This record gives sequence, structure tokens and C-alpha cells, in this order.
Amino acid sequence: MVARDVVAKAARSQLVKTAGAKLLDARPKMIALSGPGGFLGARVLDAVLDAHDYRRAHGLESGEALLLSASPGNLMSRLTKQYGAERLRGVRASRVDYYYQHDVDSWQDQLGSLGMAGCNSVFMNLAGLAGPVSGKANAMMAVNYLAPVAAARACERLGFGHFIQSSTQATKAERAGQVPYSRWKAMADFSLARLEKLPVTVCALGMLYDKDQGVVGQRGDLLNMIDLTLLPLTPIMGDGSAPLQPLEVADAASRLAFLGLTEVADLPASNLPCQEEGAWNRESWSGTDSIWSRESWARIVTQNEKRQYTLRMYDAVGPETMSMLELNKKFAQLNNRKLRAVHVDYRNFERVLNVASLGNLNRQFVSLLRSEQDAEHPVVGNSDAFEKILGPDAKLCALGDLDRVTQRRRFPYSATLGWAMHNYGVIWPGILLGTEILVTYLFGQKYSTDDYWKYTRLSFKAVFLACVVGGGTYFGGESATHLLELVRNTLPPPPPSP
Repeated sequence: MVARDVVAKAARSQLVKTAGAKLLDARPKMIALSGPGGFLGARVLDAVLDAHDYRRAHGLESGEALLLSASPGNLMSRLTKQYGAERLRGVRASRVDYYYQHDVDSWQDQLGSLGMAGCNSVFMNLAGLAGPVSGKANAMMAVNYLAPVAAARACERLGFGHFIQSSTQATKAERAGQVPYSRWKAMADFSLARLEKLPVTVCALGMLYDKDQGVVGQRGDLLNMIDLTLLPLTPIMGDGSAPLQPLEVADAASRLAFLGLTEVADLPASNLPCQEEGAWNRESWSGTDSIWSRESWARIVTQNEKRQYTLRMYDAVGPETMSMLELNKKFAQLNNRKLRAVHVDYRNFERVLNVASLGNLNRQFVSLLRSEQDAEHPVVGNSDAFEKILGPDAKLCALGDLDRVTQRRRFPYSATLGWAMHNYGVIWPGILLGTEILVTYLFGQKYSTDDYWKYTRLSFKAVFLACVVGGGTYFGGESATHLLELVRNTLPPPPPSP
């Protein structure tokens, strides 16, 4: 009975429904999956397990999954409670530390000792770090660049059949080279693409959201970026015109799992530009990519035709482009709220985030958002190739088409207060931000600028003093009344009149 339920669930999954035949035709794969407990990685693992169940139901070998985690024991304990031991029989876990494991030999020996080598082995890198870590000065470089590059070179030595890199659209923003997160991701992408004996797929992911829980990115159980839309007044940085291409996380997970479970040669290839007399011809590039159309990338892509391996690059973005303001309006609507947008400057937001990240709203994201909002021609990806990876009938979910979420949210006031108390340095810039939002809403944006800040402070001081004086007068009068009543009660009653 349990086995039938598992198979029925697998058959209902998006991956199996859309690409079940291709999953059965592929050889069983050994997938090393980094970041298996993350927002995306957990859903990729779920899709892989669905594919394993589907193959077993048809009498085929399922393949294996090796989960790379900093805490493999806790991870497997949690997964066993979630899925059951039977469903995890093809799953193992091994300890890695992306902060410090940057030696190619150690990666090669670890993967090789676990039996991973040859064309049926796949490494799927979903680990990433979007913001700085306290006490680790080079954390983003270590996690986003040094560790995956070392792992990929080890995979090349072991003869792996595929390396899948989860990158980000942030690598293509105007300010990409100035922001550590996008800089290290872009450098990792370029390094991986130069490996001549290892098939590589780079997926530049857009902003991920969950259509059921109604959250964007990670830490949805604490403080999420869309929680700002649940406030009485929602701060919108700048004019809110920065373009975003939100991608539903289950859509991304199904396609990434498919990349790892099927044959590289059968995947749709990237569009290749033409060469005219050895020169790069920009007019022949079918996309509008500001990174992958540069000459350094173009040489790698065109050489791809002459090599024995294939390089694939996908704009892993959603099917619609919307502004930050439109995104906030949509999530407010999904939570049955009316958005009261207040356009504020980036300054005070950045002061808060310089102290501590606000969930998935961090300093890196704000900097990239500002650059795209100010860019003359913001970068927008083309999702057509990524959408059809599962097959010609596959469709990506459009955020604009959603009319409800399974779990409506309320603003986590207690979590926010706890975050502020834990990071007490955010309290003063937070007060400034709150003041800017209120002043802008009441009087207009110009009155919240530095030129008018002295008047704003004087106004608040005057209001505060008026409240103190008025409150003192009121409570003083009330206290005097009670005091007179007490005195009157202690005095002897007056003698009766004659």
C-alpha cells in the first residue's frame, strides 16, 4: 500500500508527468548534490526521489544521490523522518565544508572514495552564499568560487559526465563586478566553462519564489522579503522600476533534476553565434545577454563546436518580466492586502543592511537592484530554452496568473523584534528608515531628504515634547484629583449643622 502511494505521488510530480519517458530512457545516474537543504536544493532532491521511485516502479535501476552537507547526520535524520528509510535507500550523505575545502586533490579523493567516477556521475552545485558571514572575511569567495571550481576540476579528473552550476542573473547586472556575490559567481561560471574535458551546464537563475507558501527565496519561516508588503506602509526603494523575472522554485527544481538525470547529448544546446573571418559577430547572437555575448565568452561558446564536450547555458528565469513594485503588489494581493507603497531612498535601507541582512533582503541584492533600476538598458533573460527543457509542452508558472497561496502570511513582528535585539546596531538606522517612510507618506519624498532632515527632527521633537507636556498635565490633574479624594477621606467628617 505504501509503495503504491509513493509511486502515485511520483507519477503526479511535474517532472514525471512531463518528462517520464525520457527519465526511463536515461542511464541510472550518481548525482552529487551540494546544498540539499536549501530553498532550491530541498526541492531538487524531492524531484530526484520522485524520478527514482518512477524508475523502480518500471523495474529499472534508480540511480543514487550523494548529499554533500556540513552536517550530514542531522540532514539524514531529518530526511528519514520526512521521506522514510525505504524511499531513501539510494541516498547517502557526506560531510563537506565549502568555507575551507578548496583543494582539488581532497575533492577528487573524497568523491572517488565514495564510488563516484565515470560518465554516469553528475555533480550538481546548488550551494551559494548571498551575503557576508560574521567572522569569515572571504566567505562569499570561498563558497561561490573557490569550492565549486576545485570540485569541478576534481570531477574533470574523475571523468564525470556532467557538472551543473546554479548561477544567477545577478552576474549580468550593470554593477555585477562591483558586488562580491555576483562577482564570484560570474568568475566561477567562466572558470567552469573553460574546462575542456567536462560537460558543463550553467543555469543563471532568476529570483525564486514558492507559489504555495507565497515567499521569495530563503528563510521563509522567519523574515521574508515579501513580508514588507504586509506592513501598513510598504517601503519601495527608488521608483520600483528595476526589472525582475521571478521563477517558481518547483519549476526550477524539476528542470535542474532533469538535467542531472538525463543524457547531456540529448539536452537542447545553447544558441551559437556565427563567426565571420575569425571575428565575433554580435548581430548573430539570438539573445540580448550582456555577459554571454562578450568576446571572452563568445570564444568559449564558438569553440564548443570543435571540442568533444558540450557547453550549455540557460537563462533560468520566469516567463514574465515585472518591476519590483509590481512584484510587491502581487504578493500583497495574494495575502488579501492592499499595498500602500512609499517610495524611499536607498540610503537608510543600506544603513540597516550594512549591520545585518534582513532575511533574503541583503546589501548585495539592494546594490544590484539599484544598478538595474538606474541602467539605461537593464538585462532581461530569455526563458524559452529553459522552459522547454522538459519537453515541447512544458510551461513555466507565471506569478501574474496566481490568485491564491496555500499559506497566507502575517508580518512576523516578534521575529523582527528578536532580529533587532540580536543585531542592536540596526535600531538607530531602523528608526531613521521608519521616520523616512512616515514623513514621505505624509508630506512627500523631498521632506525626507537630508536638506529637510533638521526640520523633520525639530517636528518630531516638538511632537514628543507636546506629548510629554500634555501627558504630564493630564496625569498630573488626575493624580491631584485622586490625592484630594484621599485627603478628604482621611479628614473627620464635618460636624452636623445646628
